Amino acid sequence: MRNEQLTKDEVLRRVAEAGMEEVYNGMPKEWQGKFLRFCTGEGGLPITYDPFFKKVFDPEVHPERLSRLLSLVLGRKLKVRRALPNEGTRILDEGSLLIMDIVVEMEDGSIADVEIQKVPYLFPGERAACYSADLLMRQYVRVKGEKGKKFSYRDIKKVYTVVLLEKSDATFKAVPKVWMHRSGKDFDTGLEMELPQKYVFIALDIFHRISHNKVEGELEAWMHLLSTDNVEVLTRIAGEYHVFMEIFEEIEAFRQDIGGVLDMFSDALRILDRNTVQLMIDEMQEELEESKGKVKEQANEIEKQANEIEKQASEIEKQDDKIKQQAKVLEEKQGELEKKEERIKELENLLKELGR
Repeated sequence: MRNEQLTKDEVLRRVAEAGMEEVYNGMPKEWQGKFLRFCTGEGGLPITYDPFFKKVFDPEVHPERLSRLLSLVLGRKLKVRRALPNEGTRILDEGSLLIMDIVVEMEDGSIADVEIQKVPYLFPGERAACYSADLLMRQYVRVKGEKGKKFSYRDIKKVYTVVLLEKSDATFKAVPKVWMHRSGKDFDTGLEMELPQKYVFIALDIFHRISHNKVEGELEAWMHLLSTDNVEVLTRIAGEYHVFMEIFEEIEAFRQDIGGVLDMFSDALRILDRNTVQLMIDEMQEELEESKGKVKEQANEIEKQANEIEKQASEIEKQDDKIKQQAKVLEEKQGELEKKEERIKELENLLKELGR
């Protein structure tokens, strides 16, 4: 599987000869380490990055590879016909958090969107649904345009959204012993109805954690290809499945092109940096919205308390007026009592005079 195995010094010498020292030195230490591990044969190719994935799974060059992977993931035999452009009505102005996104059409007319996510993004279900809806509408517009008046909704084929997560979030970690999730029927009544939109989420980090470098079947072999750079594991799967031997021979040939490898690592890093920044923006936006919600709740509570105080003040004012009225009545009655007392004294004096 290996050709010439370069040393670290030889790799760095070739980098200098290619005039790419500035590119290499501009990479973080972690990425320099990944680059050197691959070029010296100590590690595998990080296939989950866009440039490397498309090099291995290019549907125009190797449609059979993506066909095989999708057939195993989706549980049905599929054959890739062609790649489709990633454009149309899909909303991209918010920025994409995907490190890789490739859309292909199958021979049966169905469409598959294969996405790789390096960093956990917010609302994975909602985002996947939006992307799937966009692909469905693109298919509808295209097929209706081709068929014209002969168009029927029976012409609409399945749309598969396959999301590979290198780092899964709490949503997937809540099911720690399962690494692949396929969407099923949404009806709880037993109603049989074919819905065209299908979803598959694959948590590569969970697979890597629970597989313990064991390979049980071809599907797991593909998952190891995507999730590990352990040369021993990669050598094992290459020995068991011919398709991997062909892939690794291509990777070995590519390993010798130090300048091309460095270009791809630099490009992958640029995409990852952009997506990481976008994730930070999304998280900050989410925190801002939560803070606004809390401030609004607090403002409503303060307003409620102010209304209650105002109501109590109004009640106190009414009570105060009532007390004043009662005090006035009491004062008037007190005056009447004093007058009566004076009258009584006058009558008593009169009785005394009459008695004498």
